[in-house]
Amino acid sequence: MSREASAARRISSLFMVLVFLMLVLSLTALYQIFEAYSKTKTLDIASVMLSVSAIALSIYILSMMRGKPVKLGFEPPKVSTVLECLNCNYRKVRKFERGDYIFKDAGLCPKCNSKMFISSIYREEEKGK
Repeated sequence: MSREASAARRISSLFMVLVFLMLVLSLTALYQIFEAYSKTKTLDIASVMLSVSAIALSIYILSMMRGKPVKLGFEPPKVSTVLECLNCNYRKVRKFERGDYIFKDAGLCPKCNSKMFISSIYREEEKGK
């Protein structure tokens, strides 16, 4: 996991540097356009529009990178684990925990103090679907 996180940070920082570079180059181009205008008294509208749009895009990307990521509406499914006692048929449903598998020992039964095991693992479906 740490390799993936460091790779993501590297990509993110590289992307941030590229966005800052685009911003600086756009501002420099805009400055040069107005310097050329002061000498020739002709304004290149296409260059101005490209520079302004690049500046706006840079500012937009930087603001989006600083904000929270957008939720895409995907929620992980709710997974439940059923614990069962063989002696007294006691059943308990709990939230799935990492490392759960069927027939795994799940501790002692609160009723009869014998061993409990995981009898099933299932995903809860939404009723609206």
